[in-house]
Order: sequence, then structure tokens, then C-alpha cells
Amino acid sequence: MRFVDDLCLLKSTCSPAKMESTDCVKEGDNLILKKENSLKLFKLWKKRRVFMDKKDFLLDAALGQPYGTVWEVRNNDVVQIDHSVLQAEQVDSASGGDNRNIVDDSSTQKLSREDISSLKESGHSGESIIEQLVENSASFKDKNVYSQAKYRKKKREKHLTRFQILRPSTRLLCDMYWNRAPSKIIQLRADTLAQILTAANIQSTSKVMLVESTQGLVLGAMMERMAGQGTIVQFHSEDKPVRLAVDAYNFPQSYQDTVHSLVLGNVGRLFKEINCTESPKAQESTEVEKSQVQITEKMDTESGDTKQTLQQGATCTEQSADLQEERKASDDMQKDESKTEVGSSTESAQSAKVKDQEESAMEITSREESGTEKKQGKGKRKIETPEQKEAKLERQQQRQEAFVKVKEILQQKNMDALVIVSRFQPSPILMALIELLALSRPFVVYCSNKEPLMECYLKLRERGGAISLRITETWLRNYQVLPKRTHPLVTMSGTGGYLLTGITVEAPPATSPAT
Repeated sequence: MRFVDDLCLLKSTCSPAKMESTDCVKEGDNLILKKENSLKLFKLWKKRRVFMDKKDFLLDAALGQPYGTVWEVRNNDVVQIDHSVLQAEQVDSASGGDNRNIVDDSSTQKLSREDISSLKESGHSGESIIEQLVENSASFKDKNVYSQAKYRKKKREKHLTRFQILRPSTRLLCDMYWNRAPSKIIQLRADTLAQILTAANIQSTSKVMLVESTQGLVLGAMMERMAGQGTIVQFHSEDKPVRLAVDAYNFPQSYQDTVHSLVLGNVGRLFKEINCTESPKAQESTEVEKSQVQITEKMDTESGDTKQTLQQGATCTEQSADLQEERKASDDMQKDESKTEVGSSTESAQSAKVKDQEESAMEITSREESGTEKKQGKGKRKIETPEQKEAKLERQQQRQEAFVKVKEILQQKNMDALVIVSRFQPSPILMALIELLALSRPFVVYCSNKEPLMECYLKLRERGGAISLRITETWLRNYQVLPKRTHPLVTMSGTGGYLLTGITVEAPPATSPAT
């Protein structure tokens, strides 16, 4: 059995006397609870209940125990299964020759559902229920050894809540996401992730650029392989990077200090500042502009008096012209009023004016009300407590400090690898960040579809500066490996995505078009 093999490996590698504290389960650790092929991530705290197979129980008894131990739920309590018990669970030696004449249906089992439920309610353990099912099966003794083992395994999965406590690893987390929600990791399989780490040559003391949208799974795999030595610059599209998978690894603080993050929206600003610091011509131009600004300011201060006198004269002439225009307008209005006739036309004009005035008043009041509502809404939004202002300033300072750190790392343009595992279009990201790689360094781009990688391939061929460009498709088939029963599994995944790999070299000089 798989549990027996894992326990044998655990006992052969470490003994309880020489076991380190990190090899035992501690409070606050993230655990992987494995029950056959299902995996569940759980953070262990005292008196925190676990829900599994419609049962809830506590895992306080697992504190201080080594990883790899097997536990069974009995009456809402967990009991550790000894290694000898697992070895004693063997199939019966007496069996028939083959299964040709066996009709395995519900009629061969003497126990009904009501009998099984009554056994569970009376407090019988899962093993005792399985033994009674074997005894009351009319076709069990006629089956061969392999069919008997399959029958027992099926009944254990149904009537036993037995699980193994494992330390979170890249393989387990990748399988867990793949079985539950593959869309969260962009259909990234464990074999594809292994190829990405190998093609990018991720190792200790590496300096890696990473763009990923896999809940932090690729980032955690890199941190696990680099073991806290090296530098990782993570580019993300959100305000804060999503690192749910990284939190499950139980990494120490020294591992997390090697990771720096930057929003993809600030990449343009980053390149502007890097180019300004690198090009002396840009610095000279900025100094010339500053000197020009200073000269113009001095000229403005020296000619300030003359400008003021000219402005005063201009204002005087404008005032006199305005007075003359007002006098002419008043004379014209008096002439027009003397020419008007008193009659029915005056009454209609007055009524129209009244209506216009009422309509304008209604519009003004409505505008004022809407303006007051907007002002009130804006005022409510702008009101901030001093604590909120301080928190905002702290966040801004932290972002600025993070930006400065990333700039110091990237401005040398000597990064060792570039890995892109993103749900966005990879071509603009690749063409921008490949400039920060050193020569003879690998880059890897993953995508679930082939067409975006074809676009990247063509752009790299046009640009130059990259060799060994390849687009590969990952393919995997799982095998069952048991004595005399080794064969490929019937079900398998269709595809594991596509990879674009290459190595950077010095780009050829730009040639002028032939005349």
C-alpha cells in the first residue's frame, strides 16, 4: 500500500530520537490531508475542527507527531494507525482461478443498507463493517487476488475515514489545485511546472524575473528550490500580489525576504528612470533645461517693474472703453423703449417672460439641489480620519521603497532568468522584460494555447538577440504501478499547455536599408 511505503521511507530516513523540530507537526503549520487521491489543505490550530467525509473532528493529537503518519477517525476522534496494522492488512490467500463465471451485483451481498447503517449507529468500527461485508459476500471467495484487493480498497474508501498528514510541497499543491480548480493555475500540471523550472535553470543564488497568475504556485516552487538564497522580482497586475499558495509552504522569513514585487503598470516608469540614469546625454539635457529655467526666472524678476507699469496702463484704457460702451447701450435701450406701443402684444410678452422666468427658476433650483447633493457626496468621500491618512502615507512610502529596491536590482540588466506564466497576452510583457536579461540567459513563457506563443516566436525572430527558440507541448500519461498489475490509467488529461523557451544573445546591429 501507498501508506506503508511512505511510512517505511519516513522510518528509514529519520528516527524519533534524531528528528528535528521541523519534521514534526506544530501549531500554526499548514498541512496536507491526503485521503486516497483527494488532497486538502488545512492550517492546524488547537481546538479547530476539520470537516472530512461528513465528519468533523479535532487534530490536536497530531501536534508533535512526525509528518507522514496515518490517522483514522473513530467516533469523532482521531486515532493514529500503527505501521504494523497497515502491514497486517493483506488480502486473503484463498481465491479462485479467474472471474469469468462471477456475477457481481447487489444480490451477492446479504447485508442491506439498513443493516450497515445500524452497524454504524451501534458504534462498530470501519474495519469490522468491512469484515462483515466480506463474510456476507457470496462472490468474494471466488474472485482472484487482484479483485479481492480492489474490493477491499473500494470498501475502505467508503466506510473508513483514514488520511495521511503530509508536509506541503510543490507536487502536492500542484496536484491539489489541478484536481479541484485547474483554472486558478491556468491548467498548469506538475510535469509542466517541472519543465519550467528546469528550462529556466532555477537554482540557488539566481536572480529571476517572474510574471505569474497561478495564486503564487510558481513563485513558491522557485522559493523552495532557491532555499532563501537569490533574488526574485515578481510582476503582478493587482495592487497586491496574490500569494495563497506561497503561504501554504510554511516558509521562514528569510525565504520571503528574497522576493520583491512590482505592479505591471509601473514598468514604463521603471524603464524611463533606468534609461535616464544610464544615458549621460539625458542628464546633460536635463541640466541644460534647468539652467534655461533659471535664466528665464532671472529675466522675469529684472523686468518685473516694467511689466507692472504696462499692465496698469492697459487696465486704464480698458476701463475707459468699457464706460463708453455702457453709455451707448443705455441710450439705445431708451430709444427702443420709447418706440414700443402699449397693447395686447405687451400682455403676451409679459406672460411669456413670466413663464420663462418660472422655468429658469425651476432649472436653477434643480441645479442647486443637485449641486448640494454632489457636494455632500464629495464631502462624505473626502472625509478621512487621521489614522486613515497615516495608513495611506505608510502605504505610499512602502510602495515607493519597493519601487526603489526593484529599480536598484533591475537597472544593472544582469538578471539570470525570465519566467512568464500569466493569463494575459505574453508578447508585450516578453518584449519589454527581455531587455533586462543578461546574455546567455534562459527565458520561458507558458500559455495554455499555442497562438500567443507563435506571436512571441515571430517577434523574437524579427528582433534578434535570441537563439534556440522552441515551442513544445507537454504530454503526460499516468501509470498504475503494482505487482503484476502495471498498466496506464484509462483517464488522462488532454494537454498540459505549451512552452516557449530560448536563450538570449547579443542582438545584431541595426543595418541600414540598401540603396
